[in-house]
Amino acid sequence: MDTLGIHDDTAILSSEKNQIQKIPSEICNLKGIQKLNISSNQFIYFPIELCQLQSLEELNISQTNGRKLTRLPQELSNMTQLKGLDISNNAIREIPRSIGELRSLVSLNAYNNQINSLPPSFLSLNKLQQLNLSGNNLTALPTGIHNLSSLKDINFDDNPLLRPPMEICKGKQLYTIACYLQRADERDEKILEKIFKIVANNITEANFQFLCQKLNLVISETDMSTKSTVSLSERVQQALDRWKMDSNNLSSTALRDQLTRALTMIGAYEIMDKITALKLFTCALKF
Repeated sequence: MDTLGIHDDTAILSSEKNQIQKIPSEICNLKGIQKLNISSNQFIYFPIELCQLQSLEELNISQTNGRKLTRLPQELSNMTQLKGLDISNNAIREIPRSIGELRSLVSLNAYNNQINSLPPSFLSLNKLQQLNLSGNNLTALPTGIHNLSSLKDINFDDNPLLRPPMEICKGKQLYTIACYLQRADERDEKILEKIFKIVANNITEANFQFLCQKLNLVISETDMSTKSTVSLSERVQQALDRWKMDSNNLSSTALRDQLTRALTMIGAYEIMDKITALKLFTCALKF
C-alpha cells in the first residue's frame, strides 16, 4: 500500500507499519477526524495535507521502522486542536518556529531525533504536560522553561546538555532545572558586566572606533560633543550599555560571544587575554 484509503466519516484512523508514501488530498474532507496514526511508513517528507485537519487531536508520525523525516512544516501550527503529537524516532533537526501556535498541545514526544534547540515560541505551550526530548542534540534549554507551569513529565536524557548539565536534568524535576537556569542567567549577566569594564578600561580610542563599526554602534553627535569632557572609559561603557539595551532579544551569553568576536576581529588581543583569564577563573569556580 503506497497511499491511504479514507472515508469521510472517519474519526479514528490507524495505518501504521505500511509502505505509505503519500497522503491523498481527499484527507481534507475528514472534517471530524480526531486521531491519526501513520507511524512507521515511507513518507519522503511530512505530508503537508495533514496540516489542514483542524479537528485532529492526536497525531502519531513516529518512524521506528519507517523512513525518517528530516523536517516539520511551519504549517503544522494550523492544527490548533492538536493535543498529542508523536514525532519520535525520526531525523528532525529543528522544531518549527510556529510551534507555539499549538495552544492545545498537552503531550509532545520528540525523542530520538536530531533537534539542537527549541524556538522561543515553544514557551507559549502553556497546556503542555508531558515532554520527551531524550536522544537529541540539545546543548541548552531556554531559561523561560519555568513558564510552562503545566509541565509535569519531562525527559531530556541522552542529550549533550551544557546548560543545564545533564546531571541537573536526570532528576526530571522542572523546578530544579528552572532554578539552575535562573542562577546561570544571573552569573552570565555579572560576567558580561565585568567584560564591559575590562573593555572600557583597556581599549584605545582607535580600537573603540573600530569596535563601534563591528557592533554597528552609531556614534551620535552628542557623543562626539562630549568627547573632550568625558573619559574614554566612560564613553565606552555608555556605548556598550546602549548596545546591550538595543540587543535586548539576545542573551548575555550571545552578547558576550558577539563582543569577543568583534574584539578578535579588530585585533584587541590584550583585552582578549584579560577576558580569557576571566572566563578561566569563572569556569574554575564551583557553580
